[in-house]
Formats: sequence, C-alpha cells, structure tokens
Amino acid sequence: MLHFWNHRSLDRRELIRAGGLSVGGLSLSGLISRTAGASSASRSFGKAKNCILLYLSGGPAQLDTFDPKPDAPADIRGEFSTIPTSLPGVRFSELLPNASKWMHKSALVRTMCHDHNDHGRGSYWMFTGYQYPGSVPDVEKMSRSDMPHMGSCVAKLAPGTGPLPPFALVPHRMDVSSGRRAGQFAGALGPRFDPLLTGGNPNDDDFKLDHIPLIANQPTDVVKRRLSLVDQLNSQADSLNELAMSRTIREGQAKAVSVISSEAVRKAIDLSAVSKGDRERYGRNLFGQSVLLGSRLLDAGVRLVQCNWQRRQGKNGFAWDTHWNNFSAHKEDLVPPFDQAFHALMTDLEKTGKLEETLVVVAAEFGRSPKITRSNGGREHWPDCYTVLFAGGGIKGGQVHGQSDKIAALPATLPTSPADFTATIYHCLGIDPHAESHDQGGRPFALSKGNPIASLIG
Repeated sequence: MLHFWNHRSLDRRELIRAGGLSVGGLSLSGLISRTAGASSASRSFGKAKNCILLYLSGGPAQLDTFDPKPDAPADIRGEFSTIPTSLPGVRFSELLPNASKWMHKSALVRTMCHDHNDHGRGSYWMFTGYQYPGSVPDVEKMSRSDMPHMGSCVAKLAPGTGPLPPFALVPHRMDVSSGRRAGQFAGALGPRFDPLLTGGNPNDDDFKLDHIPLIANQPTDVVKRRLSLVDQLNSQADSLNELAMSRTIREGQAKAVSVISSEAVRKAIDLSAVSKGDRERYGRNLFGQSVLLGSRLLDAGVRLVQCNWQRRQGKNGFAWDTHWNNFSAHKEDLVPPFDQAFHALMTDLEKTGKLEETLVVVAAEFGRSPKITRSNGGREHWPDCYTVLFAGGGIKGGQVHGQSDKIAALPATLPTSPADFTATIYHCLGIDPHAESHDQGGRPFALSKGNPIASLIG
C-alpha cells in the first residue's frame, strides 16, 4: 500500500478530501471504474440524446387523467368532465388543461398491461423490462442479483461524454419503510453503474446537490487547488507510472475533477440561481422542482433522468396510490402539479430546440381500478390496463397506440408490455434493445425481451 502522509507539501486532510471526491455516493474509484468500463453502443437507432422519465409513483387513475370514459356509468367514469386536446378526437380529463395542449406532439399508449398488482414488482418490471422473480416482501430488498434499471444499462453501454454520471434519480429512491425497493439501481451490473441520487428537497430556496463536495458557488481557485493536489499525488507516486492501470487512474482523477469544476454542472445543480419566475413556472412543490432540476441535469450531460413523485408531497401523503379520496387527491394534490411541471418542461424543450433530441416519458407501475370503491371514494391497484405517454426524442407525435375497452379495464387492441416500454426507450436512445450485455460476473443477458412500439418510432 502506498503512503503519502510523510510528504510535508501536502496536508493530510486535504489529501483525504482530494482522494475522496464523490458524486452521489460514487467514489473516485467508482468514477475510475466507470471510465474504464464504459463502452459505446450503436447509434443507428433512435435520435434522442437523452431521456427524462416522470414517474408518477403509486399509479394515476387512467379514467381521471389520460383515458377518460365519459359514457361509462357514474361509478366508473368518476367526478370529472373531459376536455378536447390538440389532437382532434382525443380527450383528456378536465384536470389536464396544459398537457392537453401537447397531444399533437405526444404519443399515448393506452394499453400498457402486466400482472403484478403490487408497487414493488410493478415498478421493477417497468424499470428493467423483466418480471421480478421473487415475492412481494423480497422486492423491497435491493440486491446485486437484481436486473439493472434501464438507466444503468444506458450508463454502461452509451454513457455519453458529460462530466456527471449518465443516470440520475431525482430527488430520492422510492422505498417502503426501511426497505430498499429493487429495480432502481444497477443490480447485477455492479455499483459503478448505480445512479446519481440528488437528495434533498429541490423546492428549497437555496437548493444545491447534497452529494457533490464542491457545491455550485464554490470558488474556482478551490477547484484548481484540488487539481494541484491530484497532480502532486501523481508526481509523488512514480511507481504507479509503471503500472498498466496508471493511465486509467489519471483519467479517473481527471473525470472526478471535471465533475466538480464543470461550469455546466455548477449551473445545473444550483437552483438558487434560477429566476423566481422560472421556478414558479414548474410549480413551487417537490415534484415541480424535481422536474426543473432533472431538465438541468440533462443540460449538464446526464443521459437518463428519472424524476420520482414522492409520497410526502401533498396533504394525503400517499402519492398516486389513491385507495381513498381518489377524486379530491387527483384534483388538489396530484394532477395540477404534474400538469404544470409537464407543460413547463415541454415548453422549455421546444423553445430551446431540444425537444427532438430529448425523450420525455410519463409512466407509473400501473393504473387504478375502473370501479370506484364506494365506501371511501377510492380506486384500487390496476395493472390490467393503464396509460403511458411519450413525446420528443424522435417519437411520432399526435397518435394513440391501442385502445382500452369501454371502462378502461382491459386492452381492446394492441396490449403493450413493460418489456415493450423499455425496448422503446432503448431504441429512442440509440441502443439496440435486443443487444446482449453482461453482468459483473460475466453472465450475458438481453437488455429487453420486448419490442419497440413500431407506430411510435415511425
């Protein structure tokens, strides 16, 4: 083991800090491994440079959002009326006046379906494209035998050139009690492809990323000082230059420093520097500011950002899991903040010319039951038929793929699986969804066993 503490030119605490540069829990060694292990994927498929996934944890009611049934009986259709969208013949719930303006540039899939009726296994299927092989309790325990989240596969196969990790979760994982829900990390690919976790509350006035040691407004000379420390480490470890790993280590150090010194990163992570008006356009709430932060991370080079709706937002505290108070929750706590954030994101992407290179996805683990639970005004878990939305990133907008039946209970045409969902995202990001990758033990696996939704990608 090499020791440098006897060199008077370096302060021991500064050495520890310089050697421990980290991003989202990824150590410097993790960044080195990422640099060494990443390979390029084919870019012969879709044209999206990046993807932002708005994940509505808990499961929105399809009848009260994107697939209303105004002619259904009252105990099915619910309390809300419908409004036209920018695509003639397609109607949304009255709660989505902003999203309705983007239907001509969006593609709805109204026939997503699977057979896992619990949040953990449903989310695992949507994130990985694979069914969870274990039980409901087991899925709340992440392990390195899990299939990787598609963001981790992107991080391995097509990481891009940005200074930040290619995959980020904003602001937190979706967990239950003390459990760590499977499918959200790199699983069997190993920790070097785990996501950046931004942490904190992006709605705070002075929000900056929790896990970057040099925060956005850190003086540039501090960054330069750490660069100098890294150079000293290299110059005083002559024996390292004789090792095959020497170049990789230097590249990894440079990567770590580029993270903390990049102007794009410094700008992206500092929401306190965003104008009051721009922050308000996304909604001054946890989800709205998470979407704003997610969009800025894309600008800083992250390839796939997942913005999670957290349970603690809103007075009910159950996210979209509306077993009771479905209608008041959708009207007051859920749909309006989503509608506002989605509209702001789409507006900014179009205004800056980035919509065609940014895949926008709105999804959840399942929908809600057509039948209203009379005793408490709720809707139950419903994986049998629900809606996801795609826009931008080469998606052929202005269409609906598949039709649900008269009460949005089952697909009437074109049932679509979570494997097809992940395959479509891979394709749009330029990755062959049927390509073979290998876990950290060298075992092969196909990225997806589904097929890209042909009508969406033209």
